[in-house]
Amino acid sequence: MDQQPTFNIIQNLRFLGAAVLLLVSCNAYASNHFPLPTNHHSTYSVTKYGAEVGQIDNHFLYQDQQINYTSKAKTTGMAAFFLKEVITETSQLYWPGDKALETPQQTSYIQRHKKKKKKDQNISFSWSGAKLVDVTSSYKNKSAILIPNKEVWSTQLLPIVMSSYLLRDENTTGDTIQVVDRNRLRNYDFTLEGKESINFNDTMYSCLKFKIRKRNSSRFTYAWLSADHYYLPLVMEQYKDNELNASMALKEFKLLK
Repeated sequence: MDQQPTFNIIQNLRFLGAAVLLLVSCNAYASNHFPLPTNHHSTYSVTKYGAEVGQIDNHFLYQDQQINYTSKAKTTGMAAFFLKEVITETSQLYWPGDKALETPQQTSYIQRHKKKKKKDQNISFSWSGAKLVDVTSSYKNKSAILIPNKEVWSTQLLPIVMSSYLLRDENTTGDTIQVVDRNRLRNYDFTLEGKESINFNDTMYSCLKFKIRKRNSSRFTYAWLSADHYYLPLVMEQYKDNELNASMALKEFKLLK
């Protein structure tokens, strides 16, 4: 196992890690338009070549009209021997208790690398009332001001938005979500592939299998979403050029006060 592929796995785990946010059902933090979970901490295990190569820890906290979501991805096992990388992400959103807004307003996104610091990102979202004015992005010592024509989120939040669609309408078969990443606006399409049963913790669950693809990319992800777990992906598999690159599974979940 060489160093660069190991780093690429960790880099791409950013997208997979956020999916745990919808483990719980709609609650006091939710609106009919955009369901949100309760406060929690979760851990995912990432495997490649049949061995664990990484771990993702997620921490979700909603209080005082602010949502703070942090993900920490790190190499483990032999992968850490070749490259001991840690990637930390934080998304912050404004979500007033009076539900004056239909969706949370993302205000910032920060990504930090322990080793590959040149890949750090800083993103800020400018709002005028309920309207998103622009997005300022910084990556590799370059900056850009982006004008989205629809709702836009950090890549970290992509699975949250997708799962929110399903919590609102379980018959959802697909849609397109726009995100900002590396100074560019990017579109992700998710499409229902069918239904399959997945063995999780020695129990079989009926799941919706979705294919998630970034446009104009050879990479895509399959996600098995269980209605019994409020559309939490029990298993996620990332493919490149139609070959399995890495997979991820829930390892631990804990509710927070």
